Amino acid sequence: MSSNKEEKSYKEIIKECLNTIKSKINGITKKQCIIIIVFFVISLCVCINIVVAKYDKRVYPGVSIYQEDISGMNYNELREKLEVLKKEINEKEVKIKIKKNTYVLSMNDIVSNYNTDKLYEDIVNENKNKNILEKFMTIIKNKEKNYKFNIDINEDKIVRCGYIIDKENSKKPLEPKVIIDNEVVKLKEGKTGKRLDLNRLVKNILYNINNENIYREDMVINCKEINELPTIKINSLKNINHKISSYSTSYASGGGRGDNIEVAAKKIDDLLLMPGEEFSYEKALGPIDRENGYKNAPVIINGDLKDGIGGGVCQVSSTLYNTQLKSGILPTERRNHSKPVSYVPRGLDATLATGSIDYKFKNTLEYPIVINTKTSNNLLTIEFWSNEKALDGIEYEAVGYSSGKVANTYLYGYNEKGKKVYEKHIDTSVYR
Repeated sequence: MSSNKEEKSYKEIIKECLNTIKSKINGITKKQCIIIIVFFVISLCVCINIVVAKYDKRVYPGVSIYQEDISGMNYNELREKLEVLKKEINEKEVKIKIKKNTYVLSMNDIVSNYNTDKLYEDIVNENKNKNILEKFMTIIKNKEKNYKFNIDINEDKIVRCGYIIDKENSKKPLEPKVIIDNEVVKLKEGKTGKRLDLNRLVKNILYNINNENIYREDMVINCKEINELPTIKINSLKNINHKISSYSTSYASGGGRGDNIEVAAKKIDDLLLMPGEEFSYEKALGPIDRENGYKNAPVIINGDLKDGIGGGVCQVSSTLYNTQLKSGILPTERRNHSKPVSYVPRGLDATLATGSIDYKFKNTLEYPIVINTKTSNNLLTIEFWSNEKALDGIEYEAVGYSSGKVANTYLYGYNEKGKKVYEKHIDTSVYR
């Protein structure tokens, strides 16, 4: 390693030579002057070669990595130093703090490449193409130059960690609700939620990895959260003021089947569908298992009545299907049971088989729809509430025409004078 004392001595040698020439140049002959100049040039060339040769295959003065001086190191020492620095950074951690929680990412996990060879070549070749005088001047000037690794980061791992942080700490916004209470429409305000600012988290980590202190201390990132507003504006729900359709079916309360009907009905009670939004019965009910409140009861499986979890939920979907049709809305997905059921006419039932058969429809009205359910006195009633102008004065009726094992379902619409203004064949149901 060279020192500032050694580098200053080079400058002093040159200065002394110049002073000597200056003091003796007066009063000497031309020949003597030439000899002195030649001697000086030769001495200077020797000096330059000695200085430059000293840094052959060594790091030039003023060079550092992460502000740590590495000048004078030979190239093998430089290689070793880079490996030491890489190991030190690898052992560091990224500590992500949010609220009272701290999540830890290892630098070793998120760094994909330190590009060590590139950094080595940059340092070694910095002065490679300079001539000897340029190299000499670089050494004499001792200009500081700091290097860092060009670290490649696996951003996907940061993002995956961010998803976990967000899931465990975020608070979803509450959408405004419409509650039907004894034929009275009530509105409930929504609430703003909080979620992790994932983009900012990733940018902060990437920025701090390029910090000078990255290999000296662990990185601490304080997460920022951003507000997440409800997607529905409460003002858009104020025009819900009228019951546009209703349908009822009877059931035996109590027991597994009766309990399943009441659980399923409650799952869709006060459910809001905005214009263009699609309803999925399977999604609304959630997993049909004991943890979700469902019990064993008879179910139709491949035409046979067997005991299974959730028996009775299809009565709710069939009742809902008829309510939907009476509002003039067609299904986007619907299948009949393999055998006719007793609670609705043939062609007007809708079955559910988790994972294979769903019942769906889309709100094709210009207004929001609220589903209201009632279960009392062995009667299941499902209502659609919307705006008084939603059906444009048309009253809809669904009819299933049966012939043997086949039922064809039609939807009719009648104006205020009782005149049929709409007719649509919905589908054909085939039973065993």
